Amino acid sequence: MARRGRKAKVGNVKLAAIGHLQAQPVLSEIENPLHNPAYDGESWNPKKITGLRNMKESALVTLEQRGLLDEAQTKAGDRFRMIWEALGGAGAGSFDYSREPVDGGGPRSALSDRQIQAGIDLADCRRVLGIGYDIMVKVAGEGKAVTELTPSKNLQRAYIEMLKQGLTALAINFGYENRGKVRKSA
Repeated sequence: MARRGRKAKVGNVKLAAIGHLQAQPVLSEIENPLHNPAYDGESWNPKKITGLRNMKESALVTLEQRGLLDEAQTKAGDRFRMIWEALGGAGAGSFDYSREPVDGGGPRSALSDRQIQAGIDLADCRRVLGIGYDIMVKVAGEGKAVTELTPSKNLQRAYIEMLKQGLTALAINFGYENRGKVRKSA
């Protein structure tokens, strides 16, 4: 029998089953996906709305909630994760070219345009991050917690500092931050 998501409780409100058993949904302010910049300032077009956010989604969410990351760093980490996931996690997978195409499917293309662009963007991120690329991949890309990487508290603090510096560099590279200021039209 398939497992169902647990019923979450936010305050006194019970929510429907969301996600998996490890999910920790919390009501918080999130960016409005339907926000239209052309109608900025209108009451019916807010930039932020109240929505559900899974606090166990990634280590970056945890670091943001603890106040260790600012808005630009969080956006940069989310964008890095989207690029990483677009490429398939660990890069382009191998293909079995011996498989024959079925009923009009045609030959399988090696990479999509989105994956090629993600590879270019990931190479750019590697150039920007330098030695901090590996920690960014493990935390932002693979979603590992810093505590999973090492039991040493000193190394954990060092990894968090490397991660913060890398996220700042990515935020500047992506245009989310400019000399310490978050851009308004990101």
